[in-house]
Amino acid sequence: MNAQVLQRYTQRYAEPLAYQVAADTIQHLRDSSHPGYEQAVIVPLYDEARDCLGRVFAHLQTSNTLVVAVINAPNDAPPQTIRRCQALLRQAAAATPLTVVSIDCVSTPLEAKATVGQARKIGSDVALLLHMAGHVRSPWLYQTDADAILPADYFQPQLPSRGAVVFAHRHRSNDALLQQAADLYDRHMRFYSAGLKAAGSAYAYPSLGSTISVHAHSYAAVRGFPKRDAAEDFYLLNKVAKVHGVVYLPQINIELAARLSERVPFGTGPALSHICRTLQQDPSGESYLSYHPASFTLLRDALQALDEYADSPPEVAQARWQTRPTQPHIKLLEELRFTRVCTSLDRQNCTAKQRRKVLHEWMDAGKTLRFVHAARRFHADQPLLQTLRNLPAEISRN
Repeated sequence: MNAQVLQRYTQRYAEPLAYQVAADTIQHLRDSSHPGYEQAVIVPLYDEARDCLGRVFAHLQTSNTLVVAVINAPNDAPPQTIRRCQALLRQAAAATPLTVVSIDCVSTPLEAKATVGQARKIGSDVALLLHMAGHVRSPWLYQTDADAILPADYFQPQLPSRGAVVFAHRHRSNDALLQQAADLYDRHMRFYSAGLKAAGSAYAYPSLGSTISVHAHSYAAVRGFPKRDAAEDFYLLNKVAKVHGVVYLPQINIELAARLSERVPFGTGPALSHICRTLQQDPSGESYLSYHPASFTLLRDALQALDEYADSPPEVAQARWQTRPTQPHIKLLEELRFTRVCTSLDRQNCTAKQRRKVLHEWMDAGKTLRFVHAARRFHADQPLLQTLRNLPAEISRN
């Protein structure tokens, strides 16, 4: 079955460029009688320093790793940026003793609205094809970025039989202000994940493309990375979580360079820029706001309400639901159009277990984030540092 899933994906959904690069790489390995590699790491690179790969892999103590570097540029990049990317394409591989397959997505730039997602997909498709051909033994498609420094024990943990894993991370900078901003941002992300876990969400993990690895079968089952210019990691993990699960591995800690950026509309770079501006006005950090802990209590109540609905006969579930329309967590679920999904579900002859599965897949990472954001109407954001000093026990334990 696994082989069929992989074959179907590569035949229908793999990127054409990936086929060409994989075929050339396979031919080279055969001509040189190369025994192959233990694992592959995919790294999309856009307008990075020419020696960036040396920094990313400086601590790895294995030479049996293939680096799939996708040097890319969007089709709206200015000429000077294209020239820097072309120089990176020529020189990036020389910065590390590891074998690097450099993929040229600069000569024919990628669609701006799809750049980073398509770059990850091309690189991952190459690694997948090499794995299927027996030249990369591990079925895990490791993902990272040029801002990462991978630890020496990066490949040591025993990984699950499928799904995806998310490694822990911490942002670092030599600039005091930026480091303070990065610490606040990391604590905000950990707080959000801990809040989701305390609420019972299946999506309680951070989503950073530089800190994840996905099993080849799971990757193929969800048709690979979505072609987006941002949040491609979030949406890939969201899909994998529904089919095979996502595991958070705090024992592996990846160091990330804290960098200011407006390259994408949201994410780490823009968040750090915002926090730095906040710190310039209030150096104590007490003005930086994050979610109210009570928002996660509402989420817990919402998830429990979904279970109650699933476990009851449709007519009983509907009658009970209609008796509490003013409760905050019910209002928020209704705003996410819960009625639409339950109306469809109630027409089907499903077991309680099947109903639970449908509802918890509906209440996915995207809707969970929207729920927590909408909960601000009932519980306004408050200073993160104040929150962490008074964190409820059920959250602080996670």
